[in-house]
Amino acid sequence: MVGMTVQQYVRNRDDGFSLIEVLVAMIVVVPAVIGAAGMVTLAACAIRDARLESTAIVLASQKLEQLRALEWNADDVNGGPASNDTTTDLTRDPPVAGGLGLTPSPVGTLSTNVAGFVDFLDAGGQWVGTGATPPPRATFIRRWAVTALPASGGDSLALQVLVTTVARDGRITQRPARRPRLAGEAVLATVRTRTSRQDEE
Repeated sequence: MVGMTVQQYVRNRDDGFSLIEVLVAMIVVVPAVIGAAGMVTLAACAIRDARLESTAIVLASQKLEQLRALEWNADDVNGGPASNDTTTDLTRDPPVAGGLGLTPSPVGTLSTNVAGFVDFLDAGGQWVGTGATPPPRATFIRRWAVTALPASGGDSLALQVLVTTVARDGRITQRPARRPRLAGEAVLATVRTRTSRQDEE
């Protein structure tokens, strides 16, 4: 500092950042960067869940339409008995004979894989199998329940379809009969009431 004026000394000190200034800047910037990274992660998860839920809704709608297309009529024209489709196998794609159709399902078919009321699909929604265990290519599990409504005298059915992913379903440790809906899943329901064949003609 010998031979330097105070102004020259101060100017020389302003030429760079001191260690304290760098540390203070890091204390301010690092939490902001970490917060932004967390927001990006949350946004990516939300987008993924929304995409999965949209696909699940489409897959559930397809199965619900298959169930609604099965015969469930009252034979008013000929005075005969009511007609029910209890033989179509909806666990195959396309459906074939030899299944349960609109036979009432056991309790808990939306919680576990019950034969006759479950099928598995890949990431593109293509059928890959049925049974108690998802095949290796399965991404989605689609389960359905058929329940007779007692108040209707057996003329109405409640139809429910649940679509979830294999990964999410694998994380469920307890299997209650009434399964809670998780993020990214779809549950659709409708009521089917016998119609007169005369009404169809």
